Amino acid sequence: MHTQFAEIGLLIVNQRPKPSGNPSPFLYKTYRKIDRILFKTELEDAFTNESIFSVLDKSTKQLQVIPVQKKFSDYIQAEDIAQIKSQNLDILLRFGFRILKGEILNSAKYGIWSFHHGDPEYYRGGPPAFWEVMNAQNLTGSVLMQLSESLDQGKILYQSWSQTDPLSVQRNANRTFWTSAFFVSRVLNQIRHGREQNWLNQLEKQNTPIKSQLLAPPNTLKMAQLWAKLLIRNLKRKIQESIKKPHWEVGLVKREEWDISQPLNWDNINILENPNSSKTFWADPFPIKTADRTFAFLEEWDKKKKKGRISLWEKGKEPKAILEEPWHLSYPFLWKEKEQFYLIPESAAAGKLYRYEALDFPDSWKPGEEFFPGEAFDPTIWKTDEGYWLFVNQKAHPACSPFDELYLYFSESWEKPEWKSHPQNPIVSDVRKSRPTGSLFVHDGKLYRPTQDSELRYGHRIRIQEVIQLDRNTYREQEANILNPPLKNGILGMHTINFTEDIVYLDFYSRR
Repeated sequence: MHTQFAEIGLLIVNQRPKPSGNPSPFLYKTYRKIDRILFKTELEDAFTNESIFSVLDKSTKQLQVIPVQKKFSDYIQAEDIAQIKSQNLDILLRFGFRILKGEILNSAKYGIWSFHHGDPEYYRGGPPAFWEVMNAQNLTGSVLMQLSESLDQGKILYQSWSQTDPLSVQRNANRTFWTSAFFVSRVLNQIRHGREQNWLNQLEKQNTPIKSQLLAPPNTLKMAQLWAKLLIRNLKRKIQESIKKPHWEVGLVKREEWDISQPLNWDNINILENPNSSKTFWADPFPIKTADRTFAFLEEWDKKKKKGRISLWEKGKEPKAILEEPWHLSYPFLWKEKEQFYLIPESAAAGKLYRYEALDFPDSWKPGEEFFPGEAFDPTIWKTDEGYWLFVNQKAHPACSPFDELYLYFSESWEKPEWKSHPQNPIVSDVRKSRPTGSLFVHDGKLYRPTQDSELRYGHRIRIQEVIQLDRNTYREQEANILNPPLKNGILGMHTINFTEDIVYLDFYSRR
């Protein structure tokens, strides 16, 4: 369960397990076998068979049960329920059995918890992470649910959304299952940190019935149709991608009197001229304006080396590289502390985060010093009276996506930070609104956090989230606006937004 504050107190073993449905059709099984071979992961496989007895402590108690089996349901017998209740368990996790009904649902303090791999609003039944790929859905959801007497109508304890893999069910499922592997420990951590009553109150407010169709593996004809559509769709995508390569460029839009709740005015986009655009592209602009100078720090991506460095663009001058490392650098977050400037670019490829102090701003910088001891994507700092907050995207497991989950850390010190993890981490688990996309900012007395929305593709559009509460115990935000890319000049997306007093700096994605 990936937790240090809970232990397995009882293993309940079904002595007479029964399949929950009919055998899967032949063509479906054939597709899944081929898919597993073609897209075998180089990372840890979530579907590797491992006996539960190999991970249990030898002293763990076991209870062998023979459930009363109805058509689709299992009922645990009264004498077994009495033994289970005598253990005073906090939760029961369902990994076996079919649909559990009866008093077993009330045999642990917080009930029976079960995983559902798919957004229950759209997909019930199975196979997990399959229909999203076949139906070309943008999102694949995963849920930890507290079971009830009604099928798939339990309380949702934790929920996450990832971008659907467009080609492989195996890859889609592997990522989704690894993401969900951490749900139990996260919910227990919420309860552990004194949020039990608040958590219970939130559960009581859930009353929306799930009405989605109950699905099953497709029959042979349906599977043939789905497989053909999948191949044709991805063949077209690959051809298009081979003809036109991804390209990023930085654009400027007049800020004027922009209302945070309204779209930006795309009438006059000024694209910065990259004199070396055939070999590089620009992204992640972080601008600053002084009394007599306007410049921006950028990621400059070398198309041949497939690696980024940090370059300086200044109005009226040639761009120049100012930071380069053996590893990829991007997202040059700029911070000013006690009249001193710092750059904290993304360096996730190095496995840690570095801070660069200006020697002669903005042209010269000291060698980087370790700032955060771990892989971190798009680091973004904010300061309050309490201290310093670090927003970063991270992967709970190497097989997880770096776009899905936002983590928050706190330090009282800037000079020698000791980062402490927020008790709600990850504070966001949703590919549509997790990954930072620029500096936090205050508008009309309210704090806002810009974030990437990569539901459709990486760098699709930008969401503006209003930060409602930020302290050492609680983080809350709500959606304030969605900024869609301009439908002009071949622009397909954008994923960074920053400001000066009069100009909005963005980066735009296209294919050329």
